[in-house]
Order: sequence, then C-alpha cells, then structure tokens
Amino acid sequence: MTPEKAKEMNEERALENGNNLAFPIDSSNPYHKGLTKREYIATQLLTGLLAQGIGSDIATTIAVDATDRLLIDLHSKR
Repeated sequence: MTPEKAKEMNEERALENGNNLAFPIDSSNPYHKGLTKREYIATQLLTGLLAQGIGSDIATTIAVDATDRLLIDLHSKR
C-alpha cells in the first residue's frame, strides 16, 4: 500500500467517524437519534461564523469544510 492510499483511507475513516452520534441516545425515545458528531461540529462552527456577520451561503461552506478538516485532523492525532 502506498503512503498516499493509506492517507486517503485514514481520511475516509475520519469522515465516517463523523457519522457517529455526538451524544448518547435516550433509550426511552427510540425515534430521536440525535445529532451526529459531524452535524454537531458544523452547527457550532456555523453559529460562530454567522455571529461574525459572514453570509449564510459562505458560512455554510466554510463550516462544512472546516468540520471535515477537523475530523480528519483529530483522527490523525490519535
């Protein structure tokens, strides 16, 4: 396996990790699964960007890109 392929696979695993739930599920309500880690991080980043007065279209793009980069960076630092 080449180093490039290994890096690509690690990034894919990091992004897949973002699909895991951010908070435990309330077993009394099986219909509400909660937010994924990716959704939670993106909403937090988006909130900060919008508070800074950045337009919603640009802020959304920045938040999603930054979320993916953060998940990849956190995964690589384990």
